Amino acid sequence: MLNTRIVDTKHGITEDYRGSTSLSFRRKDLRGHVLTMGNVITDSNETREHLDDRLLLHQDLIAKISYVIVKICFQALNVTERLIYTSSWGYKDKNGNFNGLVESLRIKDADLGTMALLTADRLEVIDYIAMVGSTGVKFVFRKPPLSNVSNIFTLPFTMDVWLAILVCVLGCALFLYITSKWEATMSLNQFQLDGSWADVLILIIGAVLQQGCTLEPRYASGRAVTLLLFIALTILYAAYSANIVVLLRAPSSSVRTLSDLLNSPIELGASDVVYNRYFLKQLNDSLRKAIYDTKIAPKGKKPNFYNMEDGVEKIRKGLFAFHVEVNPGYRLIQETFQENEKCDLMEINYFNLIDPWLTGQKKSPFKDLFKINFIRIRETGIQSNNHQRLVIPRPRCSGQVATFSSIGIGDMYPAMLATLYGMLMAPAVLLVEIAYCKLMKARKQRKLKTIYPENNYIDLE
Repeated sequence: MLNTRIVDTKHGITEDYRGSTSLSFRRKDLRGHVLTMGNVITDSNETREHLDDRLLLHQDLIAKISYVIVKICFQALNVTERLIYTSSWGYKDKNGNFNGLVESLRIKDADLGTMALLTADRLEVIDYIAMVGSTGVKFVFRKPPLSNVSNIFTLPFTMDVWLAILVCVLGCALFLYITSKWEATMSLNQFQLDGSWADVLILIIGAVLQQGCTLEPRYASGRAVTLLLFIALTILYAAYSANIVVLLRAPSSSVRTLSDLLNSPIELGASDVVYNRYFLKQLNDSLRKAIYDTKIAPKGKKPNFYNMEDGVEKIRKGLFAFHVEVNPGYRLIQETFQENEKCDLMEINYFNLIDPWLTGQKKSPFKDLFKINFIRIRETGIQSNNHQRLVIPRPRCSGQVATFSSIGIGDMYPAMLATLYGMLMAPAVLLVEIAYCKLMKARKQRKLKTIYPENNYIDLE
């Protein structure tokens, strides 16, 4: 009686005892009506046996999140569920026809379907009902070592400190030159600076490189300058070495955008699932097209698509970004990474799309009914509770763990390059010194001939 509308035609009185005039709000019991849900299974057929439990959560997590909420909705409506399965969300072929889940919804073989990404072509044939969970597909990688993106041998000091060191060294060189000139007028021996810039330069280079020199000042003024130079450079050398040790294994935060990812030494790959193979090459803006054509699927090479286990292992080894669904990816990372390897995880969004929504038939008579019940499920906290049970957040390390870390040739590349340049320059410098020595001998020979013209040859040795 309370859910009916009473009309008194005799007296022209109408009384409405219904709680609501909305049919979708009042229809709460479908009395066992059969409704069908389409589930997208891409990882393993075992998922069919574990859609509503917490086993094998690294497989088909999107399907599990969707089914758990839909099952609660069906129970609230007293619906008999029917499940069908497909291996694809649904994409247009060359003829403009859909396949997979979208086609099942289009031909009304399914009433609801697994969450799917929102695209313009899908909106033409299906409806998006509700957001029943959150997930994402992103590039996940470990921050690259600082030595791979920067020259760490210039980073320990700021530019102001480097300029101060240069001024200090030049000042000491000037004072050493002045004192050596004065000492040369007082006395001179083979181990004493002779007052030339060449001897001062050799002493300065020895001090900068923490090496000794056979030539040294003999008086207090020169020795004081030399002592000050060596003390200052020794302190700077200790600070420099300590900074280098830290920077050798320090992670870099320079890779934050897709442009940084494209220009970095990081290798790119994607999980071998149908939506990656379809959407990665569909985005036509210049940046994303460059990423796909040069790093994910370069021409003449096999595209970098990997299964979940191999991709996560390549993330662990470093210098690799894996385009993967983050929830199962993070679960596998949590299980396989060492504690210190979780501290430098980064992610970059490639698709830039909102979280997937639950799909449904276009203009379904049950659409409003589904929406109301999904809102109730979300407002009562059931959706949040299920999300916490099924989804794992990005792993975080419990603290900085001290571990041994080896240093490779790549980390020492600038130092090895400087050594190589020095080895190549050494013979050239030797030839220049030999030529200079012979030139000086020839010049002295000519001077002696002008002084002693009667002697045809004078040995200068």
